[in-house]
Amino acid sequence: MSQTSSQSNQEKKALVQEYFSRTASGYVSSAVLRSSNDLKRLVEMGEWQAQHHALDIATGGGHTALAVAPHVARITVTDLTPVMLEAARAFLLSQGVTNAEFQLADAEDLPFAEASFDRVTCRVAPHHFPDAGKAVQEVARVLKPGGLFLLIDNIAPSDAVLDTFVNTVEKWRDPSHVRAYTQEEWQSFFAQAGLLIDEAETFRKTHNYDDWTALAQLPATEKAVLEAYILASEESIRRYFAVNVCDDGHLKDFTRDTLLLKGRKKLAS
Repeated sequence: MSQTSSQSNQEKKALVQEYFSRTASGYVSSAVLRSSNDLKRLVEMGEWQAQHHALDIATGGGHTALAVAPHVARITVTDLTPVMLEAARAFLLSQGVTNAEFQLADAEDLPFAEASFDRVTCRVAPHHFPDAGKAVQEVARVLKPGGLFLLIDNIAPSDAVLDTFVNTVEKWRDPSHVRAYTQEEWQSFFAQAGLLIDEAETFRKTHNYDDWTALAQLPATEKAVLEAYILASEESIRRYFAVNVCDDGHLKDFTRDTLLLKGRKKLAS
């Protein structure tokens, strides 16, 4: 990696830390993140065993760790941002979780030995990673042979126009956003890391515009400009993202795609 590229990635990670230091409490209290069909399915797919040691990467508000903790012996909860990790710790302890340990960690350079974990989860975070492919390589490294990686993230449609639109909107709302990848890109990341995809599911999630922008603490002026951009988009774009307008002409909500991938590390030959 060139020095310029490395500096660029460090700058991106600094943006992530600034964003989540500022918005941590909102992510803990978010009803959308706390309970949704994708999280329920992640738990259903996990093939958990009581002796398992799990790792939750980029935990955010800690909701995935909370869902997984009852099914495993231990869960290591990580995040890049100290303030966010502390908020997740306080939340999990307040919910009675007793089998969690907490560690600052960069998803692209995990501070764990090879084959340390039976299960790894990462939910609605990788669009903040400067190098998502490298993060998947790190997951494969720390997974035990036969272990599972359960990934959930917002994705972009395969159509280039729709891809550009959703990533533009995401970056506008949250400057720490790097990229919502397509399902094909995620499948390639898994294959390159030696993870066999057992299952893949997509979900359509509707987001209330006021709540979505409030979570990011988007200033009112930028909120209005972004709203105008979305409402002025081509009809085909508005139709795909199910852009819904209130009676007063303001943007009410829109719908995005989310991917759940279940990858299995190959058994040693």
